[in-house]
Amino acid sequence: MKRMGKKKRIISLLLVLALTVTMLPAGTAPAEASSYSGTWWLKVNTQCNVVTAYRREDGKWKPARAMLCSTGVDGATPEGTFYTQGKWNWGELMNDVYGQYCTHITGDVLFHSVYYLEPFQKDSQPTVQFNYLGYTASHGCVRLSVMDAKWIYENCPRGTRVTVYRSSDPGPLGKPPRIIVSQSRATYWDPTDPDPANPYYLLKPPVITISPRKKLEIQYGSRYDLTSRVWAKDPNTFMKLNDLVTVSKVEKWSSKKQRYVTSDFSTKKLGTYKITYKVDDPYSGCSRQTVKLKVVDHLQAPVISGAKNRTVTWGERNVVQNVTAKQASADRTKAMRVLIKAPGKSRYKEYTYEQAQNYRFSREGKYSVKYVVQNKYKPYKEASKTVTITSRAGAINEDPVLTLPDAFQNTSAGSPLSMGTGSSMNLLEGAKAVHNGKNVSGRIQAAVRLPGKKEYTELTGSQAECFRFRKEGLYKIRYSVKNRYTPYQTVNRYAYVRVSTPQQDVPAAPEGSDGQSPDGAADPDPSAGGSAEKREA
Repeated sequence: MKRMGKKKRIISLLLVLALTVTMLPAGTAPAEASSYSGTWWLKVNTQCNVVTAYRREDGKWKPARAMLCSTGVDGATPEGTFYTQGKWNWGELMNDVYGQYCTHITGDVLFHSVYYLEPFQKDSQPTVQFNYLGYTASHGCVRLSVMDAKWIYENCPRGTRVTVYRSSDPGPLGKPPRIIVSQSRATYWDPTDPDPANPYYLLKPPVITISPRKKLEIQYGSRYDLTSRVWAKDPNTFMKLNDLVTVSKVEKWSSKKQRYVTSDFSTKKLGTYKITYKVDDPYSGCSRQTVKLKVVDHLQAPVISGAKNRTVTWGERNVVQNVTAKQASADRTKAMRVLIKAPGKSRYKEYTYEQAQNYRFSREGKYSVKYVVQNKYKPYKEASKTVTITSRAGAINEDPVLTLPDAFQNTSAGSPLSMGTGSSMNLLEGAKAVHNGKNVSGRIQAAVRLPGKKEYTELTGSQAECFRFRKEGLYKIRYSVKNRYTPYQTVNRYAYVRVSTPQQDVPAAPEGSDGQSPDGAADPDPSAGGSAEKREA
């Protein structure tokens, strides 16, 4: 070993003291492999010059990282299982050289970087020695690139298991590719040193991979993990970096601005997004990759709800009652087409939603009804549902119940109600009609057959409320009320009035002066009838 200068001897002494402080007593290392509970297990293959780091996951050891190394010439690296003890940033090695990121394995065997001629001078690493990585070259230590020595230094605590063995099989991850540095300089920086000041950084950056199974079209309103099926790997060590994948930027296409603008990602907002993924590995560097995602609402057909087999009463309307159609971002109810095959028919007839609302079940029997609706967007996925609606007679098909005014309850052609000529009467007062428990008196119509006439004269409401009996003879009054539902039956009841001249003569009003037509119809002008009544009084 060369004589050291005063300055180097002081540095060496400090390094030895640091090693002494950080070493663990030998008795603290696990005595049996079965009792080891650490996270990492480093396996050193001296034949292939590869270190494979295994990680404990769910109770099993899984290969995680492969690292090129240079082990001892002529078997100088002892085989067996050991447990790391001290570690230090810079350490003096034999022959007056220095290593970065040293981790003690056993005896005088360490993990460390390819050596430097000067401590703390990162441009003093012999370039030829770096190019030996992957081949046997050391005096017994396990040389590594700075990146890999730093990784062990920072991730594998004291007490980490190390197994040194010899095999022609490089291990489950294989042997990483070599980095060949230029030897035009005798010494220079380690090309893997992640120090930002490194002017000679040659590592390949992480590789981000988007799985072909990752959904790039996302259904509106669904759950979606942006980082799912996005993978990353360090190509220098084959180490997976999936846990380091982050979303660094989200942009959404703006139709208004005709460009992508910064946005939050939401499956409740239709549109095209640009997602930028980032991997920042402290050892192999940083990478970014951008992918386009679309939030769409055409992956599924609309959902038809409320369509079910049911029974209606003959005469009811509305085939789409309580039936809705919706897709995730839109209500498609009014876009439904309705196909109806009525009882006794062999073909369906198509109706719009509005037409189906007014469709009447005009026959008794079974109706086959098919609801059809398409998605709002291409490729217009279609949903359909067919039900049976049975129409049968019920309360609404029964006759309304019509009751005459009390004055006419017992009248007939043989025993009519007697009144004097010129008398007036509200024909609708007291007339009642009930259908299905509902008062429908307002729908009663009145008509009168005048004495000597064969046809009835239909009266308006105001005419019926102020009808004047002008002529002598038998009046026949017809009360009518119509069912509003199929089969639209009309119920008629009749009342009779016999009109005669009173014993005391009463001057008759001039023909037509009270607004009555000559045939005895009611006054079109209520005020005229009032003046006539006034004269009679």
